[in-house]
Formats: sequence, C-alpha cells, structure tokens
Amino acid sequence: MDRILNMIINQVVRRVVNIGINAGVNRATRGTTREQDMTPEQRAQVSQSQGRNRSFMRTARRFMRF
Repeated sequence: MDRILNMIINQVVRRVVNIGINAGVNRATRGTTREQDMTPEQRAQVSQSQGRNRSFMRTARRFMRF
C-alpha cells in the first residue's frame, strides 16, 4: 500500500513541478518589450527563440530524471 501511495504522490509532484518550470520558462522568455510595440520580424524571432528555449527545457528535464 505504501508503494502505491508513494508512486501516486511522485506522479502528482512531478506534474506540479513541470507546470512550475513551464511557467518560469514562459515568464523568462516573455521579454521586456510588449508585443504591440514589435515589428513582425521581431515577433517571428521571439516566437522562434521561445520554441527553442521550451524544447531545450523539455530535453533538459528528460535528462535530469536519470
């Protein structure tokens, strides 16, 4: 019974931590300039860098599990 409870708690904690990490990455990659003030080229560049940062963080979390 203790193992099952421990497995469930670990899954919940892992999901909560991932949500927190994703929120932190989103906030860190948000930038200082507002989207209204950007040119279309700047928006495209920001979008690409956000995608790269998010995928890097996902990969880093996978390697940290082991």
